[in-house]
Amino acid sequence: MRVYVFVSALYAELLAFTVAVHAQGDVPSAFSHPDGSAQLEPAPPVAQEKIQENVDASDLESPRDVPVHWRKAFLESGLFIVLMNGKRAALEPRTQAGMNGPFFKNYWRSIKGSFKWKWNDGDDFFTNYIRHPAEGATFAFIMRQNDPNSIDPASCGFSKKYFKQTFKAVIFSAIGSTLFEIGPVSEASIGNEGYFKESGLVDFFVTPTVGVGFMIGEDLLDNYVIKKLERKTHNKIFPATLRVVLNPSRSLANALAFKNPWYRKRDKLKGNVCDYLGLHSEQSSSVAQ
Repeated sequence: MRVYVFVSALYAELLAFTVAVHAQGDVPSAFSHPDGSAQLEPAPPVAQEKIQENVDASDLESPRDVPVHWRKAFLESGLFIVLMNGKRAALEPRTQAGMNGPFFKNYWRSIKGSFKWKWNDGDDFFTNYIRHPAEGATFAFIMRQNDPNSIDPASCGFSKKYFKQTFKAVIFSAIGSTLFEIGPVSEASIGNEGYFKESGLVDFFVTPTVGVGFMIGEDLLDNYVIKKLERKTHNKIFPATLRVVLNPSRSLANALAFKNPWYRKRDKLKGNVCDYLGLHSEQSSSVAQ
């Protein structure tokens, strides 16, 4: 019952936000080609400066020799961590009770308690293997959206480069989830998880690894379900709602970057994202050689 309540509340909040922002008119739409196929409506012919206003710099930069925007990535992750722990401090009586007492002494005790060599931490299956990996997927999407070298599989396919980049997402997600567990603003410092409540290693391993699996799953849904359904409808709000409902972790990462939850770089760039970034041209040149 608790699982259904959690999922229903999450989707209700995201759907409400989708409907509220829809009034701005910034949602994806679809149109039909003469050959009967339907695709996302491309951006109208506008100046390059106008395109750059609507798309993040990380989406426009060439994927070659461009560093990750680490500052933005960690700022967005920090905002995510603060929001999650703020929710705990505001709504969980156990967390509020654990905030009493000497801060640094209990914080250190909580860190030591978090590294006891046992797997389980007392949480149920849904918390450890659904909710926490969903948070890990959000960290992974934050990494992706701040990496100009990242591959959008819905536009470029599930290439070898895409799966190689998932390793970087795993590492970043592990850093984010560790900071959430034992960082300065964390379960250990706020509520003293690991001292007043037993802790285990499950969160340190499952959150990033299964979380990246969730990220790949959302990419599969975006490529094989969402894109195909978008091509069959002319309703403007349906594609945005579909993206938010079927890609909740990606939508949350978008919101943390102060973008619309349904944002996709393929909506704003003219033509194919891979063509814009030169990926297809690189592949063609390599084949020719």
